[in-house]
Amino acid sequence: MKVSGPWLALLSAALFGVSPTLIKMGLGEFSPLLVAGLLYLGSGLGLFLVQLFRRAEVLNEYRALSSAHRLKLILAIIAGGIGAPLCLTYGIQLAPAFLVCLLLNLESVATTVIAAIFFHEHVGRRVWFGKALLVVGGIFITFRFEGVFVLSMPALLIVAACILWGIDNNLTRDVDQLSPTTFAATKGLAAGIFNILLAVGVGQGAINVGNAIGVLVIGAFSYGVSLILFIQSLRLIGASRAGTYFASGPFLGMLFSLILLGEHPPAYHWIAGVIMLLGVWLLYKEEHDHTHTHSPMTHRHAHNHRDEHHKHFHDQADEREHDHAHEHETLTHSHGHWPDIHHRHKH
Repeated sequence: MKVSGPWLALLSAALFGVSPTLIKMGLGEFSPLLVAGLLYLGSGLGLFLVQLFRRAEVLNEYRALSSAHRLKLILAIIAGGIGAPLCLTYGIQLAPAFLVCLLLNLESVATTVIAAIFFHEHVGRRVWFGKALLVVGGIFITFRFEGVFVLSMPALLIVAACILWGIDNNLTRDVDQLSPTTFAATKGLAAGIFNILLAVGVGQGAINVGNAIGVLVIGAFSYGVSLILFIQSLRLIGASRAGTYFASGPFLGMLFSLILLGEHPPAYHWIAGVIMLLGVWLLYKEEHDHTHTHSPMTHRHAHNHRDEHHKHFHDQADEREHDHAHEHETLTHSHGHWPDIHHRHKH
């Protein structure tokens, strides 16, 4: 059964959305730097074992990478694997999980703005209005009024993490020569090892075995499995739309913070949450349908032959999903679509 891009993004969001509360519960007095490393190491180790089980040809995938895609992979590791989790874990240490979850909505804003400005994804007016409401909600809780408006440092750390993940998301969507699992495993192992070595190097490497295992498990699911699902969604519906559906995750995280941590957010946090929820609701109402032309191209990704875009022939008919390099000829048609790897046309 083929799962649609929006559902993949929603499941990814649910797994990631609960992570701030779980991290808050297990962080204790341990170094956020070390916890950031363990989260991504757990992600990388879990996915590496999946690749071994599948007997995936990982080395062949690496060899097929173009120099431009290698650079994007490295930059995605730096932004999304090293920088963002560092900002997140330090922010979680200093702020309530409810506030952290609220502000994680801004990742979808960062993803959309970067996708529109630098990668020329089409973004409709309804989406821009929804994103504007998310920003209003974010401003509402990033500034505290103490006679004058004062910036909240923990909130700024979470906002920085969102911007770094927005950069990561847009870099990730184009590296389609690596399978989502290989990409996520590579990112997890590289970022996890780097942050752990950095923690040990600065004398912040102390943690007991039980807590370490717990953080590794959180990383395997909330960062590993979640990242695979999100990368698949990125390639199916584009960075802006995937980020839109991913914005549902923080609300589930907020619910967990109330149930598991017994937090009591102030009234203005609830007001910000309602504003952001309205913004996310508007995002889900977007529709995009028009006549468009596909230019000839050659690329590789998982696909089947049940849509108009994949009518190439094989020596043997195969209706199942499969993965190989294939060519697309010029095609003009009209249907509802997202800015996926086949729909990056101009508007």
